[in-house]
Parts: sequence; C-alpha cells; structure tokens
Amino acid sequence: MRLAREPDTVVLDARSERLFRLRHVASAVNLSFPEFTEATLARIIPTRETRILIYCNNNFTGAPESLPVKAVASALNLSTFVSLHAYGYRNVYELGPVIDVARSKLVFAGEEVR
Repeated sequence: MRLAREPDTVVLDARSERLFRLRHVASAVNLSFPEFTEATLARIIPTRETRILIYCNNNFTGAPESLPVKAVASALNLSTFVSLHAYGYRNVYELGPVIDVARSKLVFAGEEVR
C-alpha cells in the first residue's frame, strides 16, 4: 500500500476488462495481458524505470466472481512478470501475500463493490 501511493508507481491489473470492471484496486490501471505490446505498455507506464506493482486473482480471497482463484502455476502474475521483463521493465513487484478483500486496507472499486 505504501509503494502504491509513491510517485512514479503504476499499479497494473492485467486481468480481463470484464473482471477489472467488477472489482479492482482503486488506483490500478487495466491492460489485459493479451493486449501487451511495446506501444500499449508505453501508454500506461511512463518509463522502463517506473515501479510497477502487479496483481491478479490469486492475490485475493473472498471475491470469487471478480477474483476467481486459479491454479498457482497458471497465475497471471507469472506471465505478466515475464512479459514485462521481456519488454525491458525491471522494477516490477507482485502484490502479496493473499489478501482477504473483506479485511483488506486496500480500497477497491468496480461494479461488485458499489
């Protein structure tokens, strides 16, 4: 939470737009993983040195409709991290550990939260 509030930090949600609309970390930007290209990443991440905080469904519990848990080996963070690294982003961190949405101090937004 502290890092998310610091300047030059992007909270990246690479899940589908549908799941993002249902629930997401309030400060997050959405770019669905299949849409990653050099150009699309550059539009949401100012520089390759920008700190990027990534999360996916597996970082949360208690919201199965908007944050359905996947098998650990197929968690989106793995693919997101590898892809960001391939595009030259090295300042990448995963939100963790698993957070219960009902007890979290994170602020969530989306249709499911209203």
